Amino acid sequence: MEKRRLGKTNLQLSLLGLGGFHLVEVPFKEAVDLTNYYLDRGGNYIETAQLYGYGDSEKKVGEVMKTRRKECILATKSPHRAKDKLLESIDKSLKNLNTDWIDIFFLHGLDQDEALKKVTAPEGALEGIEKAKKEGKIRFVAFSNHVTPSVALKTIQVYPFDAVMIPLNYFDYFNFPQWEDKLLPRAKQRDIGVLAMKPFADGFLWRSWEKALRYTLT
Repeated sequence: MEKRRLGKTNLQLSLLGLGGFHLVEVPFKEAVDLTNYYLDRGGNYIETAQLYGYGDSEKKVGEVMKTRRKECILATKSPHRAKDKLLESIDKSLKNLNTDWIDIFFLHGLDQDEALKKVTAPEGALEGIEKAKKEGKIRFVAFSNHVTPSVALKTIQVYPFDAVMIPLNYFDYFNFPQWEDKLLPRAKQRDIGVLAMKPFADGFLWRSWEKALRYTLT
């Protein structure tokens, strides 16, 4: 599978990643088989979150990581905005995922100005991020934003994030043109990696999935 460098990191990610959100909807063995199938076909980017099934998704991925950790770039996310809660969630994710380190750690759903204020405040999540990095628990730092390009534009200015995950598809472009018109150029300028989510706009583009996927990949 073709790979691309993620921003200023040294990571080479496969074009198609395996997202862990829907792993909570399938039985344990099927989720493990699916994850192994993805790795067997040349994929190397697996992303989940502690919120997905209250750790269920991480644990399913973690079963595969027992034997294949070095074959993939592993990412997870935390919704916590305070330093202490964030550090607790990192340790919990490490346990769920059966690993000693997380390659890309996301501040999950950083969509609102109030959330941005909390993570940048004293004893906020970014202080926890720095501590975890120094301890070798996480390598690179990212954030996800689902609906507010204006907040994402502010976020990339307050901390040297390595990557950002945003929705990119031709359906949402009509509602949120700033993702492509403003955020993408700014991220490129700062060499921040961009991870695209929702290429099919939560299923709205299923009838034209090939066109939708091609749009997102280019």
